[in-house]
Amino acid sequence: MLLAILGTFVLSLVFCPLIIKICKRLSLYDEVDPRKIHTGNIPRLGGIAVFASLLIVWFFVRFVFKIVVLSSYWPLFIGFAIILIFGILDDIFNMRAKLKFLMQICAALIVSVSPYHFTTFLYWKFPPFVGEILTFFWIISIVNAYNLIDGMDCVCSGISFFACFSIGFMLFKAHNGMSLIYFMLCASLLGFMYWNKPNAKIFLGDGGSQTLGYLIAVSPFFFFDNPRFNFREIPMMVLMCSIPLTDVIAAVWRRLREHRKIFSPDRAHIHHKLLNIGFSKNAAILFLLLIQATVTLAIIISYFMKDLAAICLMAFCLIFVWVIFIIFHYLNRAVNLSHKGKLEDHPMAEH
Repeated sequence: MLLAILGTFVLSLVFCPLIIKICKRLSLYDEVDPRKIHTGNIPRLGGIAVFASLLIVWFFVRFVFKIVVLSSYWPLFIGFAIILIFGILDDIFNMRAKLKFLMQICAALIVSVSPYHFTTFLYWKFPPFVGEILTFFWIISIVNAYNLIDGMDCVCSGISFFACFSIGFMLFKAHNGMSLIYFMLCASLLGFMYWNKPNAKIFLGDGGSQTLGYLIAVSPFFFFDNPRFNFREIPMMVLMCSIPLTDVIAAVWRRLREHRKIFSPDRAHIHHKLLNIGFSKNAAILFLLLIQATVTLAIIISYFMKDLAAICLMAFCLIFVWVIFIIFHYLNRAVNLSHKGKLEDHPMAEH
């Protein structure tokens, strides 16, 4: 297990500079526009390095050492393949937003109509169709949430690292072989983050951020054989994804309120607000990662608590995250008003 994790880290560390060279040769850069924080030409195919490292080591472990058996999870991995492949194609060919969304719908449908969907919320057992609908919208929301939070160096990769670590920990405690996959993904993200730290030399791209969101979104379905998690899986996942999920809900509400397209970009995400208030880039990154680390610690602690106490702890932490978002929303508004109406959250042209 440790060798697999170390091998994934090393491969990711080695693959990133190779991907950077290929992107420079083919001019595959993340476009610079007023919505973006970065300047200069930055390669955007980091997702290839992250998931190529993971898949190469996983295939080696699976077929050489026969450690992990994953055949029963095929609907989840078909969805994974769709999100990853079309995300990478989007990074290369800049696909239309409607086509990208259609592929997300396909992946979410495959999972939601399979046996892998939500079945309970606390003590309420869903009718199957309710669980399927909830699962569908959950996957779509989280995939896009992690894509939208990927607007600053190390934010999406760092938040995903902590989320995957908590998932890996709980799967390990549940004696589920999928824990190795999530720990390997953590290692791959660490290797990538070396090249993605400020000032970044490579970005995740849609192929990276959306696939990370997908793997985090479907993670509760690996706990189906452990009744301990049926009671708390939804509260746990909402807390785990609270930063990107709150950010995407705020973005959708903001755009609907202003009669804009849901997918129209702007400069009013949480990382934009922190910079607008006066945070340096490094301080904003550290702040968001500290919040996610706190959330991760709370989730791990809740594992050892009884159901009611665990739910109370997770609810407290979720409220804590929401309060932080509300505080910085009004601080950002105050800064904008002090600048005589030169708002930072005006709509940008869709691209």
